[in-house]
Amino acid sequence: MQDGTLRRALAKATRDLHETLDRNIGGLGDAKAYAAFLAGSHAFRAALEPQLAQVEGWRIQPLAPLIAQDLADLRLPVPATPDASPLPTPAARAAACYVLEGSALGGRLLARRAAALGFGPDHGARHLAAQTASPARWRDFLAWLEAGGFSAPQATAAARAVFGLALRAYGVKALA
Repeated sequence: MQDGTLRRALAKATRDLHETLDRNIGGLGDAKAYAAFLAGSHAFRAALEPQLAQVEGWRIQPLAPLIAQDLADLRLPVPATPDASPLPTPAARAAACYVLEGSALGGRLLARRAAALGFGPDHGARHLAAQTASPARWRDFLAWLEAGGFSAPQATAAARAVFGLALRAYGVKALA
C-alpha cells in the first residue's frame, strides 16, 4: 500500500464503528451486562466463523462453540444467528479475520472484568480464556495480513460490513 500498512487502513476505515462497539459492550458491570455480551458475541461469531473456516494461510480460532458452553453455564439460550454478508474475495475474508483477531486485544480486559463477576476458564468465560491464551497470535496475524497483498479498498469495505454485523449482533445502533 502506498500510504501505509493495510492494518492502518483498516483501523482508520473502521475507527468510528469500532469506537461505537467498544462504548456499548465493554462495561460488563454486572451479570446481566455480561449475559448480553455473551449473546451478542455468539450471534456475531456464529454468523461469521463458517465463512472463515477455509481462509488460505490463516486459521481463525472458532469461538462460537465455547461461547455456547459459556451461555449454557449461565443457563441462557443460544441466540439466533443473524445473516452475514458474503465474503467473496480473499481481501474480504482477510478483513473479517482482522476484526475477529483484533477482538482478542480487548478480550484481555473483558476477561478481567468477567473474572471480577465470577466467570473464568472453567465456567462462563471459556471463550475469553481461549481467545487470550496466545499473545503472539496478533503479531503473527499482522505478518500474514501485511504479506498477503490484499486489495485495500475491498478489505476496508468488508471490515466496515463486518463491524456492522457485530453492531447488529450486539443490538447497537451505529451512527449513519
